[in-house]
Amino acid sequence: MLTKKTKYALRAMTYLAQADGRGPVLIAELAREERIPRKFLERILLDLKTRGLLRSQKGKGGGYLLA
Repeated sequence: MLTKKTKYALRAMTYLAQADGRGPVLIAELAREERIPRKFLERILLDLKTRGLLRSQKGKGGGYLLA
């Protein structure tokens, strides 16, 4: 049985893989499209970034990308 956090992480990674090549994805977009609570998603993405699976880009046009 997978935890809710794991399921959300897999959904987020899948979404980012599908968006690969079009630039960084905003947390708000990802949360809305995948119906994941934003605050919970922020923690998940930070954890994935810390583990080297994602990278982030700050500023205008920023967001998350696969590493």
